[in-house]
Parts: sequence; C-alpha cells; structure tokens
Amino acid sequence: MAAWTLARTKTKTSKVIFYLFIAAMIVPFQAVMLPLVKWLGMMRIDSINFNMLGTHYGLIFMYLGFGSSMSIFLYHGFINNIPLEVEEAAIIDGCNRWQLYHKIVFPLLKPITVTVMVLNGIWIWNDFLLPFLTINGKINTIPLAMNNFFGAFSKQWELAMAALILAVIPIIIFYFFVQKYIIKGIVQGSIK
Repeated sequence: MAAWTLARTKTKTSKVIFYLFIAAMIVPFQAVMLPLVKWLGMMRIDSINFNMLGTHYGLIFMYLGFGSSMSIFLYHGFINNIPLEVEEAAIIDGCNRWQLYHKIVFPLLKPITVTVMVLNGIWIWNDFLLPFLTINGKINTIPLAMNNFFGAFSKQWELAMAALILAVIPIIIFYFFVQKYIIKGIVQGSIK
C-alpha cells in the first residue's frame, strides 16, 4: 500500500521518500549490522521480560525493515504500469481509497505480489548473517543449524549434504508453483 501511495501521489515529498527507499537498498547490510544489533539489544521491556535480541521477534522485525525497500521498489514499478483510468473509474463508481486499493488495485498486483513473496522467501530462507547476529543458540534457522555440522576439527559432510537436500526441497516446491507469476511480475514491473 505504501508503494501505491508513493506511485500515485505526485509530490516532492513522495519522491523524496521513494528515493530514500532506493538509497536504503544501496547500503550494504555489513555496513550497518553492528550498530543495528546494538540498537536491537536496547529494545526490551523488562517488566514483562520481552527482549528483541535473541528472539524470533527481533529477527522478524529486522526482515520486515530490510525487505521493505526492495518490495516497495518492485511494487512502485509495477503500479506505474497500471492505467490511472482504472482507478478513476472506480472512484466515479463510488469507491473510497480503501475500497479502491483492496477491490481494484490489489487484485491487479497478483504477479508482483507473488514475485515479492518468492524473492523475500528465498532470501529469508537462505540468510545466515542476520539470524547469526540476532538470535541465540537456543533457537536456530536452517542455515544456522547447517553450521553445526562444521566444527573446528571435524566436518560431517554426509550429514550436511542430507540436511541441505531436505532444506532446499520446500523452496523448490514453492518455486515450481509460483514460477509463472515470477517471470510475469518481474517483466511487467521493469518496463515503464
């Protein structure tokens, strides 16, 4: 919805906000990882024993923040290809902005939504560094669990390869089901 608002609002402020999202994509994670982890460690509520560092909540919060720039960029490019006349006709028929987005615009965004889901899903599924920095040893993601097969003096290649095969099967199955939408979404989002 943010990308739709940024694409349809033709003001300097919306352009600046969009360019800030683009600039956020350029900054590498390695440049901000240590201050970010320190900041995440300060986000806690002692009275209810809630801590963002070392939990899935902090990891989800970070993924939402880091994934939003690319998602908004892709949605913005796709929305610019949707004719404005479609939205104007819906407004004439009596739709408010909420109805316009949910009943008219969002169904048209199906190809790019699937593309964003797949790109973010593969990124999150395979990410090692962010979970390594933000969650503790009690809970693991699949790439962190794979790291347990490689010690300082021993490497268990047979177990690691079996685990890697099992880890990649769900993402391959998911990709086969949504493959046609990915190509359509990327092509339509990149052509202006």
